Amino acid sequence: ASAPWTVSAAAPTANPAIVLAAFGTTTAAFETYDHFEQKVRERFPEHEIRWAFTSRKVRQKLAKEKGKQLNDLGTTLRELQAAGYSRVAIQSLHIVPGEEWDKKVVQISREIPGLKVALGKPLLSSTEDQERVLQTVARTFPQDLQTTAVVLMAHGSPVPEGEQAYIAFDRLLRSRYRNVFLGAVEHKPAKEEAFEAVKKANPAAVVLMPFMFVAGEHVAKDMLGDDPESWKSQILKQKAYRIEGITRGLGYQDGIIAVYLDHLAQALKSL
Repeated sequence: ASAPWTVSAAAPTANPAIVLAAFGTTTAAFETYDHFEQKVRERFPEHEIRWAFTSRKVRQKLAKEKGKQLNDLGTTLRELQAAGYSRVAIQSLHIVPGEEWDKKVVQISREIPGLKVALGKPLLSSTEDQERVLQTVARTFPQDLQTTAVVLMAHGSPVPEGEQAYIAFDRLLRSRYRNVFLGAVEHKPAKEEAFEAVKKANPAAVVLMPFMFVAGEHVAKDMLGDDPESWKSQILKQKAYRIEGITRGLGYQDGIIAVYLDHLAQALKSL
């Protein structure tokens, strides 16, 4: 008979490993990722879970300032392969299939010979996703959308597929809700158009809300900062609205988590 420990050594690698691929953040909002991992563990308890962070800037800054080493996707995949895994499901925590998804997830996932990889798509990858995300996010809107406007802050995407997903979501929002608008930090839908829409609506109050997985640097500075260029400052230039800022990212909302986990379940099934 073989030694008993050889059985247990083979067991962990029998199930595919899960890799969660996120942009990353240098702020305390990093704990959003811990919350998400907890939810993944609850739904997929039989799998090894690892992380990968696609933003080089974030990885460098954390290494320099906090001595925290984060892996990029290639490193995490190679480590799993070295640990004996032959199948991996990678779940992207990006919002749209944009540049990070194309270059840092899809491309990299194909670069490890001998590793069978399945990809879980970003949040907004289908019309069904758009609908589910809208239903979830809408629960956080104020009751009164007559005298209150909501502006969602998206990251924006430089590639057509990513940009189209944001534009489609903005269109969906505007078709269902009065005075709810999406703007992007970069690219379309242009933030100026969202500000213009607020001006036209002429509400008493404006709620600024992150449409990002993590409410990190962008939310603290670009959205709610006191800098004259921040979204808050630019909106207040129009009129002295009452401003409320939401400081938690989408990664805390159960309905959003469910969309990601369904994408992950599909990826696992294909392995």
